[in-house]
Amino acid sequence: METAGADLGVWAPAADRADPIAVLQQQEIDRLPWLVPVRHSRMAQDAFAFYRGTPAVMAHDLGQAPNSGLDVQLCGDCHLANFGFYASPEWHLLFDINDFDETVRGPFEWDLKRLVASAVLATRALQLNSEQQARAARRTARAYRKAMQQLAAQPLQPVWGQRLDADTYIQQVEHPPLKRHLEKVGAKARSHTHSEAAGKLCVHGPDGVLQLRHDPPLIWRHALLEQQWTGGIDWQELVQEQRDRYLASLPADMRHLLSQYRLSDTAIKAVGVGSVGTRCSIGLFVGPHPDDVLILQSKQAEDSVLAPYASTPPPSHQGQRVIEGQRLLQTASDPFLGWLDGHQAGRQYYWRQLRNWKGSVDLGALDAKGLELYGELCGRVLAKAHARSGDRIAIATVLGDGKPFDQAMETYALAYADQAEHDYQLFLKAIKEGRLEASMIY
Repeated sequence: METAGADLGVWAPAADRADPIAVLQQQEIDRLPWLVPVRHSRMAQDAFAFYRGTPAVMAHDLGQAPNSGLDVQLCGDCHLANFGFYASPEWHLLFDINDFDETVRGPFEWDLKRLVASAVLATRALQLNSEQQARAARRTARAYRKAMQQLAAQPLQPVWGQRLDADTYIQQVEHPPLKRHLEKVGAKARSHTHSEAAGKLCVHGPDGVLQLRHDPPLIWRHALLEQQWTGGIDWQELVQEQRDRYLASLPADMRHLLSQYRLSDTAIKAVGVGSVGTRCSIGLFVGPHPDDVLILQSKQAEDSVLAPYASTPPPSHQGQRVIEGQRLLQTASDPFLGWLDGHQAGRQYYWRQLRNWKGSVDLGALDAKGLELYGELCGRVLAKAHARSGDRIAIATVLGDGKPFDQAMETYALAYADQAEHDYQLFLKAIKEGRLEASMIY
């Protein structure tokens, strides 16, 4: 059922609302069993970490609620920690959405609702008062609304090419604590290169050849993995096959570049919070020069948690869905993006760079004003992403010129943050009772 912008602020759990613990357990059926306890441990850190790991729970809630009917390409898991710095193909530091595992087409407010609720949870993690919580949500929504209205008044091509240059933005920040933090994050992001990653993740083997560090359960070299986890196929044969399939998905120029590298070693590597336990790997590529070191990441692409509620059926290949969604949402994307089918039927993957100046804001290091400004930044960037794939003029009309929509999002954010905290307590209880296993390693 479609509804107006100011009517989107109601949160009321459905009578048959899915049990959040059951939703998590269903997700974990096909995950690597030794990493599932690690996932639970990462999610147990606080309510915000739990929220990060449970987009599937919120997907059920969003899918059953009235919506605007105005579809865009969704991030699908839009929260404050899924924005950050990265390098454009020309090596300019950009700021944008940086996670697309759940991307599908759907109502624009699904992303915005998840974002504003995350702003409330972030303020609560800092023990800010109720007015500060409400203001963070309201100003995030307001920034989205105002940016969308500005985009609606612009021609198509400037909208399509708009991007947020990180250095320019940081220079304009007037709140000194936030500015200092962003300068620190930006400098650290520029140090996140393939050489830096190799220094942390690689060692020289007995033969002196560079190889990935074996550090189970978080990093597990395929060379030391039992063949039951590789489908009975020798790991070298397996990874060469995967490399060839990945190369076939790349443009000709990138195929030429990567053909000059040799895939030297691979390993399973636990990543993120909600993704822990999926089949995610890293590959070490080496070239003819001593400094020619490249580390790529392969991520298992499962069905989006929003797929049952998506307005337009996504591509049947889940890796293709992720990458095409990323390219629609981001103004500039990783040139190494590619997708492939796994050796086991039904499993699909996408590849990307592990490190290309990636950097994330530490929400716990921000003060109340800094968090508020950061929420505004993310709201602006989300509007830019949605304007690329949706009817920005129709969305701007629904958002309106006054405060009703901002207040509706504030109301929703506060109520849904309460729901997320309630679900988090159920999660901790399930761990305490032994229904879910948690690991001290995370």
